[in-house]
Amino acid sequence: MKVCVKLFGTLPAYYPGCYPDMGLDVEIPAKTSVAELVDLVRIPPEQVAIVAINGMLAKGNQLVPEGAEVKLFQPLNGG
Repeated sequence: MKVCVKLFGTLPAYYPGCYPDMGLDVEIPAKTSVAELVDLVRIPPEQVAIVAINGMLAKGNQLVPEGAEVKLFQPLNGG
């Protein structure tokens, strides 16, 4: 099944020169979790702090539905 993964903050740097503005179209097996998807797109898990699936916050063990838009955000700092 296919999903669209959008990377924010510094995460597009993991795809230097080839990260498309519309995000990554990724083919994943059925019953893939958020954590497994992060591994599939080769982003270190410690670099992903927030995940949203179709606009709703998601946890690592949540399954990614077919056709989903998955947004990955880096950890935030500041004060």
